[in-house]
Amino acid sequence: MKKTAQTVISADKYYTITAANGKVVEVADYNIENGAAIQLWDNAGQEWQQWSFVRAGDGVYRICNRFTGKMLDLIAGGVVDGTWVHQWEGASGSSQLWVVEPTGDGRVKIKSNLSGKCLDVVGMNQENGARLQIWQDVGGENQTWTIAEVKAPRKAVKVEAETVEAPKAAKKPAAKKPAAKKAAAKKAEKKPAAPKPAKKAEPAKAEAPKAEAVKPAAKTEAPKAAKKPAAKKTVKK
Repeated sequence: MKKTAQTVISADKYYTITAANGKVVEVADYNIENGAAIQLWDNAGQEWQQWSFVRAGDGVYRICNRFTGKMLDLIAGGVVDGTWVHQWEGASGSSQLWVVEPTGDGRVKIKSNLSGKCLDVVGMNQENGARLQIWQDVGGENQTWTIAEVKAPRKAVKVEAETVEAPKAAKKPAAKKPAAKKAAAKKAEKKPAAPKPAKKAEPAKAEAPKAEAVKPAAKTEAPKAAKKPAAKKTVKK
């Protein structure tokens, strides 16, 4: 009993309020308006499923939603069985005051300070979306709750730290890419070597003049052969 009371008293922490079926108390559809319904839903670790207990007296608290900043409240300040619970901005009315009563097994009953009736699940519904109400204390499972400190945010920080380290390992393969660029640069340097074939064509031009020099030599020999027949004609006369 003492442990449960000490846990609830910590004003600087947030808690989940869990029903016997494992579902938690939340603000329906994370609605921030006055009058938004209070219901049960699977625990998703969201802020609209988390609550702080603001001390309002000896063992008496206002139960404030972390996401909306509004209080667990009785519709129209009702005190009869079946009065539904909703959220409303903080007020001095006793319809927002709740007494946390340990049951001795680690769980608690949450009772309206105004009516003395217990926070209860409408129709003992086990499904997501089950609404909450107040009802006279019958000792049922649908009137017992487990209040547990929210520790998920601390774990989330550790996950983020691991995520930051992961990219560092990914940078090592990236170092291979500059090597590919160097290879590309070397290929680019080899391309200017293409003008070398043009130098091979220049010797061909130099050989052409040599051929022309030989032809004139052949023409000078032809006239010498023509002089011999001219000498024969003189002898016949």
